[in-house]
Amino acid sequence: MNAKLSQHMTLLGICAMIFYGLMLGTGQLSTELMPQFIISAVLFLSSGRIMRKAARVMARDEQEAKKSEQVAKPQADWPFLTALLNWTAALLIIGIMAVFLMKPIGFTFEQALELTKGSEQYFAGAVP
Repeated sequence: MNAKLSQHMTLLGICAMIFYGLMLGTGQLSTELMPQFIISAVLFLSSGRIMRKAARVMARDEQEAKKSEQVAKPQADWPFLTALLNWTAALLIIGIMAVFLMKPIGFTFEQALELTKGSEQYFAGAVP
C-alpha cells in the first residue's frame, strides 16, 4: 500500500466528480444515471483514505513483526524434512510396485484379496 497510490486514487475521484459534473452540465448524461456515477466517484475518493489507513496499519504491523523477528524463532530443519519426504515417497512407490508384483497375473485385486483371507472355520487335529 503506497502513499502515492492513495493520493492517485483521491485525485482520480476528484477528476471523476469533475467529469461527471461536466457531463451533466452539457446534457450528455441523464439524471437517472447520475447516482451511479456519483457513487463510483465517492468510492474512488474514499478508497484513497482507506488505503492511507491501511498503509499506516501495515507499517505498524511490519515494525511489530521486525521486533518479534528479533526474538529467536524456531527454524524448520529443511534437510531433514526433504529427506523424510524423499524416503516416504520412495517407500510408497516401492510398496505400490510390490502389491502389483505379488498379485497373480490373471486376477483382479478383489480376487487376490479373497485368496488372502483365511477360511472362516479353522480345525486343528491336535491342540498342543
